[in-house]
Amino acid sequence: MANRKVSTPLFLAVLICVVAMSATAQSFRVQCPTSTITHPSTLNNNNLEPPYNGPTTFGTVPVTGTQGGYVTPTANVNGAIKCQQVSGGDGYSTMADGTQIFMFAFGPLSGLADIAAGRPGTEFPSAFNTPYPGTLGRGDPATTDGALNGGAPGAGLPPLAPFTWNGAVGLAPDVVSTVNVADLAEGLLPPPLPHLAALRRVLIR
Repeated sequence: MANRKVSTPLFLAVLICVVAMSATAQSFRVQCPTSTITHPSTLNNNNLEPPYNGPTTFGTVPVTGTQGGYVTPTANVNGAIKCQQVSGGDGYSTMADGTQIFMFAFGPLSGLADIAAGRPGTEFPSAFNTPYPGTLGRGDPATTDGALNGGAPGAGLPPLAPFTWNGAVGLAPDVVSTVNVADLAEGLLPPPLPHLAALRRVLIR
């Protein structure tokens, strides 16, 4: 009888942990590096497209133990870092003759203002890594630019377009780097709930 009391709460605890792990697997982090091995920020402003002045010169990083031995730029770095966030989705589409076909497509989630103006949606890190200052509306940038319901698009085109944000959708602060565990609760921890304390006693037995 004692084994049965222990196994049921234990099974529930394991089930809760499995559900929590499967939920965290759905998360992702949007990123656009400000510096890479081929475009180090110490040699190049990666937020500007430099004019071409000749080929990039390279050098080899000295080998130290298991590190080094690869080639890196040393001067005259050409190009810059540009990022594009895309979404993907699939589903069935019905054609005009009634035939259903499976489709897979991508859609942009960064550089929206530039794309709306007919420009490429690839952005420098300084633009890509900028969170939206407010709340995105359904259909943005067209909604904010007044290009819906037959409205004249002239009010929503540069340089008068109110929607000028080109960052990536879904950017959020890196909580791991900004919040310490001690910041999550101030003062003494509250006492455990009665049912949790009872579960703890059962598991200990």
